[in-house]
Amino acid sequence: MKKGGAFLTTPFGVDEIFTRERWSDDQKEFFEAIQTYAKEEVAPRSEDIEKLNEHLTREVMVNMGEMGVLGLDVPEQYGGMGLDKTAAALALEAMGVGESSSLMVTVTDHTGIGLLPILWYGNDAQREKYIPKMMSGEWMSSYALTEPGAGSDALNGTASAKLNEAGTHYILNGVKQFITNGGWADIGVVFAKVDGDKMTAFILDQETTGWERGPEEHKLGIKGSSTTTFLMKDCMVPLENVLGDVGKGAAVAFNVLYIGRLKLGAVTMGGAKHVIKTALDYAKEREQFAQPLTAFGMMQRKFADMVIRCYEADTITYQSTGSIDAGVEKYAEDDPEFYDHLYAVIEDHAIENSTNKIFSSEALWINADDGVQIFGGYGYSEEYPLARLLRDERVNRIFEGTNEINKLIISGIAMKKAILEELPIRDQLLELGENWMFDVDIPEGHPMTQEIKAVELGRGIVLKTLHELILKYGQDFKNTQFEIEAFANMVIAQQVIFTVLRRYLQLDESYGYRDTVASILRVSILRNLEVIVSNAKKILRHILDTVERETKLRTLDETISKLAYHADVIEEQKKIFQLTIKRGEYPLNN
Repeated sequence: MKKGGAFLTTPFGVDEIFTRERWSDDQKEFFEAIQTYAKEEVAPRSEDIEKLNEHLTREVMVNMGEMGVLGLDVPEQYGGMGLDKTAAALALEAMGVGESSSLMVTVTDHTGIGLLPILWYGNDAQREKYIPKMMSGEWMSSYALTEPGAGSDALNGTASAKLNEAGTHYILNGVKQFITNGGWADIGVVFAKVDGDKMTAFILDQETTGWERGPEEHKLGIKGSSTTTFLMKDCMVPLENVLGDVGKGAAVAFNVLYIGRLKLGAVTMGGAKHVIKTALDYAKEREQFAQPLTAFGMMQRKFADMVIRCYEADTITYQSTGSIDAGVEKYAEDDPEFYDHLYAVIEDHAIENSTNKIFSSEALWINADDGVQIFGGYGYSEEYPLARLLRDERVNRIFEGTNEINKLIISGIAMKKAILEELPIRDQLLELGENWMFDVDIPEGHPMTQEIKAVELGRGIVLKTLHELILKYGQDFKNTQFEIEAFANMVIAQQVIFTVLRRYLQLDESYGYRDTVASILRVSILRNLEVIVSNAKKILRHILDTVERETKLRTLDETISKLAYHADVIEEQKKIFQLTIKRGEYPLNN
């Protein structure tokens, strides 16, 4: 699939998705090389990195630059590796075993929202001046959008920019807040309004006068990363450091956040997997009542659910990168409009980018919390890794737009794609008619007949609920946050079960863990279909009048009852745990 949001309108049997099993040999080798580096070079130094050690962090950044990790997204013409978004995601996932959330924050900010604005929107002179030293790790970058009075509402920032009388420099004044890499940054991509209303991006560098840094923030977690304010006091920025066009800064600001969300999803997915091994190593050794913790059903259930969350997150991550890569591959990198095409494709996948960020950050949060519980009292001690991980993880649901903001994006983009017919949602609704579930042509005796029907029911419910919301509110849907949140939950759940089903159906017959994946699939569908149904009913009970509500909810209940989807969750969890304990880690990476 090459179209963003296509999982909402793609019926069973049409198209396939990109998954981990389709990695090339080069991608597998690259993943293993990065993971080995993280285990051997980063993990042993993670405690020292955590002490806000700029010298050590820069040393590690230079090492990563030598490996090419800081230039994954950069074309070869600028000295980068010129790899696709899948390679970028798998590298970030692999770094999860480095046990340093602080370093991951530093790296992802530098290579993502710090570097990509210059790569995408800069001119040749800017790219040649800044990108090589950013890729080598010699210069560290940052991104400054948030202000004390403008966080999620970033466009209402008050930082100002005015062209001087000589026409040689813009004079910037204002304060930017919560700047990752702020205290160490050699380069800052900052945003200010020219003449009071033209949001514009600028590059600050070591030659910029009037650029000051505030003190380090005392944070709950990620204490080894630098976070400061930027103070711009008659900050003199030369004309050649305007990034993109004057007045077009909003596009610069927000387009890089889309890919940043996808990358954050990969980072947190990798972290969620690493929690499993950390907790499992402890649980196998720790005895209670003369038995290891792994002998107890409640512990086994926790591990099984950790694996399910990770498998779901892994699946939606690489489905999304694969779809973006497929959408971009037809454009040549030497095309003068290549970057226009690239961020158009990335923006088109805004639903997937936001879904990945929300789902994976919440998966890591729950896994980390379960990990602390498995460690018991030791989990609450700073001497053990889970306490720090739990603190560090919390910020991921705030980074790159809060999860609440991302739910606004999911619902808003779904509405836009429906109204503008960017996806064939109208045709799908006509096909549904008064029904809630699509008719599907499933080969007789197919072992996943019920699962396929359940996913198609979920898709029907999502589309019909969107239709009712648009009928009720039209464009005003964007202002109804109770409904927006509930609908976004439905979309996320549908993407999960759509992709997990497709991934299972695409598995080679020789794949050794088909039975375990089938167990994950059944539990995932049962749980996510419940999310879809419960949120749909919540919305419909609110927006429909009495007669319509009774009729439509009755037919929905009849459809659900007729399907009678069943999964023996306890039995499936036991199967998942058995493979997990056998392999001693998240069991489905290869």
